[in-house]
Amino acid sequence: TVIYSEIMNEESELKTMQALTKQGIYMKWFAYFQIQSRFDKDSKAEGVYDKPTELDKILMGTDEKVIKKLYGHLLEIKLEEEQVKETMIAWGKNFGHGIDLEK
Repeated sequence: TVIYSEIMNEESELKTMQALTKQGIYMKWFAYFQIQSRFDKDSKAEGVYDKPTELDKILMGTDEKVIKKLYGHLLEIKLEEEQVKETMIAWGKNFGHGIDLEK
């Protein structure tokens, strides 16, 4: 398994096939073009992280408590969203404006 950070250069671009071969990552041309196509699509649509996120660390880890850590991470994200919504509702009440939380 290869992750984007292994196949990206310092400018956050996909390395050439020759550079990957020197690095010890061997693949056929068709596979390289598939990765290049997907990389271009991902980088234009959402951007590509060159460092692993907290979720990446949990999923790539070898700990036995992956489900517990994953649940804790997702719960933390949900609580952050709820806190923002509560603040928005309070702000809306103070200024007399309704806020559409779906936007």
